[in-house]
Amino acid sequence: METKLKGDIAEQAATLQALKRGWGVLKPVGDRLPYDLVLDVAGVLVKAQVKSAWLDESSQNHVIDNRRTKTNRRVMIRETYQPEDFDFALAYLPELDLFYVFPVEVFIGYGSEIHLVEADKRQRKPRSSGYRNAWELISQWAAQKETSVRYPVKFGEAGDSVIPSQALAAARPLAKV
Repeated sequence: METKLKGDIAEQAATLQALKRGWGVLKPVGDRLPYDLVLDVAGVLVKAQVKSAWLDESSQNHVIDNRRTKTNRRVMIRETYQPEDFDFALAYLPELDLFYVFPVEVFIGYGSEIHLVEADKRQRKPRSSGYRNAWELISQWAAQKETSVRYPVKFGEAGDSVIPSQALAAARPLAKV
């Protein structure tokens, strides 16, 4: 199966998971942005990068490349993601129909690859285990954003900024009647 098809399947699986949670899902046009989906969680927009893992036969680990890959005809360019590129990475393991939900800081904090261990072959759990199906992290993040950002402002009132039309009206002297 080709890479683009695997990515499409992972995005559709992420969309299904979001819809099951009652979230809205927006899909950007094209694939030039550093995120694949935007989740509407109680009115807060959450940018999500979706990745599909592959199974490394020798280690039996699921592997995800946590770099951005751009292709320009015959040249493949890999870049590291930046914290402002997205809010969460959704790493899909298609064989298990399972997601790892990583906050962007955790996702970009790994080296170039993330190895996800699903077999019970270790005594201690890997640090990635806390992100296995951790969809509540997105809900918690959105709830925090909602309470810290939103405050009531009447239409036409300036919050922390000046509305240009109001600034002009205030600068003009009133006409005498």
